Amino acid sequence: MLMEPVGLPIVDVDVPATWPAPLAGLVGELAEAARRLGHAPENYQDVDLLPYEDTALALLEGHLVRARHHTRLLDHEKDAIRTQGLRLLDAQLVKGRLDQAHARGYLTAQERERLQTVNETVPGQHGPGRREGQVCLTLSAAPQLHNVHGIHRLLTHWGGEAIYWQHGEGSPALAAKLRSLGVPSVVTALLDLAAPGQERPSIFPSLVHVFAGKALGHEPADADVHYTSPIPPQRIESIVSPGDVAYDQFPGLPRS
Repeated sequence: MLMEPVGLPIVDVDVPATWPAPLAGLVGELAEAARRLGHAPENYQDVDLLPYEDTALALLEGHLVRARHHTRLLDHEKDAIRTQGLRLLDAQLVKGRLDQAHARGYLTAQERERLQTVNETVPGQHGPGRREGQVCLTLSAAPQLHNVHGIHRLLTHWGGEAIYWQHGEGSPALAAKLRSLGVPSVVTALLDLAAPGQERPSIFPSLVHVFAGKALGHEPADADVHYTSPIPPQRIESIVSPGDVAYDQFPGLPRS
């Protein structure tokens, strides 16, 4: 389901024809310099490109960049994203998801209580990495082909890492329940990575590395984006699951 257009030109790291000409020129020069130095395309992350990150971001001002959020959703959660967009992770968001799942009969009271008291937003229970206050996405469709960034786990466990992360090995019954809820879903969103006054998102390895990696011809080149602003509904481009052509074109993704 495509949403209404947003007016600004859209950049897709997988489609060089969408790259702004100044950015394409910059990353083309950087890729050519890397070739002359003997860097193999698959080693694009090792090239010293971070000094060009600010320039690359500035060249994206006035553009929106396509990114993908991989998750597992119940039907009412898809509807909520279409009407409210993607919200930043916090304890209120987790509680709301658990309460809604319980009210609709997906979770028992005991399961809701366990997930509410043991999750990544509870003080003192944070696992590796920071998840609160952000939306996590990938810039390329490469993970859907190559299963980088561990997206299969995201697509097979309901709730996102904040909810399921601590209930794998130690809670097999609860983990199985989380695997049974919802359907694998890829939410495609349009990000303003260079909005004036906006907190700069964390991008790893870096924005310029992804573009240079693609310019070098390395198809799996990608980056995680930890976006620190809510993504409004008008910038949700699509939500696809098994049975949708845009999902089924990637045969390696989970089907259920």
